[in-house]
Amino acid sequence: MKLKNKVAIITGGGSGIGKATAILFAKEGCKVVIADVNPKPGEEVERMIRNGGEEAFFIKTDVTNSSEVKRLMDKTIKKYSKLDILFNNAGTYFMKNFEEITEDDWDKTLDINLKGAFLCSKYALPLLKKTKGTIINNASGLGIKPEPGSIAYCASKAGLISLTRSMALEYSKIGIRVNCVCPGPILTPLLKKALPTKEDLDECASMMPMKRIGTPEEVAKVVLFLASDDASYVTGGIYTVDGGETA
Repeated sequence: MKLKNKVAIITGGGSGIGKATAILFAKEGCKVVIADVNPKPGEEVERMIRNGGEEAFFIKTDVTNSSEVKRLMDKTIKKYSKLDILFNNAGTYFMKNFEEITEDDWDKTLDINLKGAFLCSKYALPLLKKTKGTIINNASGLGIKPEPGSIAYCASKAGLISLTRSMALEYSKIGIRVNCVCPGPILTPLLKKALPTKEDLDECASMMPMKRIGTPEEVAKVVLFLASDDASYVTGGIYTVDGGETA
């Protein structure tokens, strides 16, 4: 097992890529802390993992709230005594033209997608220093190759890519690795909300070089690689999981 006796926090762990990663990490021997702002899906993922005989613990967390993030770290240490892996996965997405975006839209997007990763990383670092742990950020192909209609999202994910590289340089000398994944269209609740009909999804798939939309499990496997010792000499990496969309 690639993550035996490791402890991981996965934000946004109640659905989509976070859920798939939590389940995969647990199967690989990891004790998984599922952090999500929505209790029902987070608790359901905890039950799924525990019913499979693995270890998981749900903590309701708003990643934009520093007090709740601190509480997440404190509860993790109280439960498992250490932290090895932080997967900053919590995010939000919507489609609006630039002139339609409100200040509240902008603030919410940047707060969840970028500030949330900053806060979680900030308060996880003292714990990760003790284990020489790793941080993986969930950015997006749109942070590399923007598209019209999702400007706030593109800006937040570009910022997350830069945050990843900056942190990787700052903390590599003490053995902490920081990388990010950049998914393309992945069949998650966020994508289904943005593309609600089968026709919308089919049109999206038709524009992909591989002619299909990716799955959360495909992204989770890349996150597993980055979290494991297989990636022991990998830091500052930007890994696209997008079927060739940004090629």
